[in-house]
Amino acid sequence: MAADLMTQLLNRRELLNGAGMLAVLGAAQAYAGGHTGGERVILTPEQQQELETANETLVNNFIRDYATRDIDLLASYLADDIIYQVSEGQPEVIGLEAYRKRNGAMLDGLEKVDWQILRSFAIGQLVINDRIDDFFPKPGSRVPRMRFRVAGYFLVQDNKIKVWRDFGYPGAEQLVQPAPKAS
Repeated sequence: MAADLMTQLLNRRELLNGAGMLAVLGAAQAYAGGHTGGERVILTPEQQQELETANETLVNNFIRDYATRDIDLLASYLADDIIYQVSEGQPEVIGLEAYRKRNGAMLDGLEKVDWQILRSFAIGQLVINDRIDDFFPKPGSRVPRMRFRVAGYFLVQDNKIKVWRDFGYPGAEQLVQPAPKAS
């Protein structure tokens, strides 16, 4: 009797473990490369490479377009529920309107923005880059002159940046100075 009960429990446990494992694998495949929804999507290696290239291109274009200082253009790259963290330890900025409020005034106070990508790579939905962000304020601006070397982490879903976090580069010289005086 005890042996029969153990066999039944083991079979149920194996069934649950197997079904649970299949559910996990199915979910992982459904989310491969940023695909969401109830459908099961399995990408070929070529499709995965295309998706990674597209994700990296999206992030690289976003970085390039920071030079425009156009908050509307930059917002077009972001998901409505973007999670943005300017650096570790800083509060998260959640949502597109909060992003606009946080960065719009700063961008207005800048004369020039120059971001350089030193290295970049994509793995599935993630794009990581090593870059130098240079901010040049207008004379008399309340925005300081800044230069940071950062490691950027971007999660791309549905062709939008869903999560963006920057991390200070260990040992890199960071610069924050007052804006030049207005003449």
